Amino acid sequence: MGLKSMNLGEKVRYIRKSHELNQKEFALRIGVSQGTLSDIERGVCLPSCETIIALRNRFHCDLNWLLADDEYVPTTQSHVSSEELELLRSIRSLPFHEKNELLEIVQIKLRKNNYP
Repeated sequence: MGLKSMNLGEKVRYIRKSHELNQKEFALRIGVSQGTLSDIERGVCLPSCETIIALRNRFHCDLNWLLADDEYVPTTQSHVSSEELELLRSIRSLPFHEKNELLEIVQIKLRKNNYP
């Protein structure tokens, strides 16, 4: 079960919700009005270049993922297994605080089993 492909507005909403921010707080952080953010999330308008840069800088968004029409998955390797791809998609669907918790669990397991 993978995540459905998201449009740009849905990705912006996903970023906001994964950081557990309401529209007013998120809009303030990226330098737009709450109304403009609402329009972006609903697909009524596209974010400006400045807004996209703010998303990258303040929320460490991968611009390839943000702007791609498909389910771009960044990787430094030429091959990603279907299991790895599914794991990444599943992790992306978690709220921000649960991603941090999952990372801590993985780090504990790696240390316990003496993995690099």
